[in-house]
Amino acid sequence: MTTKNLYLALLKNRRMLISELSAITGLTEDIVKSKLRDLVGLVKTTELEVILEKPLDLALLLIKEGFSIRDISKYVDWRDFEKVSAEILGSHGYVVITNFTLTRPVRLEIDVVGVDVGSGRSILVDCKHWSKGISRKALVEAIDKHVARIEKLLKYFGRARSKWKYFKYVKEVIPLIVTLTTPPLRFYRNTVAVSIQELNQLLLDLPLVIDTFGIKPYRAF
Repeated sequence: MTTKNLYLALLKNRRMLISELSAITGLTEDIVKSKLRDLVGLVKTTELEVILEKPLDLALLLIKEGFSIRDISKYVDWRDFEKVSAEILGSHGYVVITNFTLTRPVRLEIDVVGVDVGSGRSILVDCKHWSKGISRKALVEAIDKHVARIEKLLKYFGRARSKWKYFKYVKEVIPLIVTLTTPPLRFYRNTVAVSIQELNQLLLDLPLVIDTFGIKPYRAF
């Protein structure tokens, strides 16, 4: 329980003094430092404090080790999803923008947009996390809303191009839903749903995924 309290406190606060973690958990500062060494690559520590640099990675690690999704998701928000999704897309050569918005002639916002300048392919990501897990109904509703946003975007794509120069390279668009845990539905309305842990592999296998699900990318003109 003390280790759980340590990790949850760190996930909640993101930056803490070693002495604060010691007081919360009842562990000595030396033991706290020892447990933080188990999080190598996720945290940055000094003699006095610790900074959580990869909160979503810690959240996924804790879920994998049996921590409650309800407990973990309270301390993870859409900004964490956007940041990691953008980083993964960027690592595959996509030019990325987060929170792309149009305010006229329609209002819409896309969480993460990735553009492969060479191929003209764009991936439009809607990031979701649910504290009680994912129901099929909620996922279907999320996809319906995401598809509606994309259809609006493409209808006024000239306006989008004027706001972000990399849209001029886009020839086709693939909608994507990214979730905290494994989604109960993989494909609906030409939209793929994956967990954040699966996003990298999906991008590696994208041609196969397109072929397997029979995805027909939206055309951008």
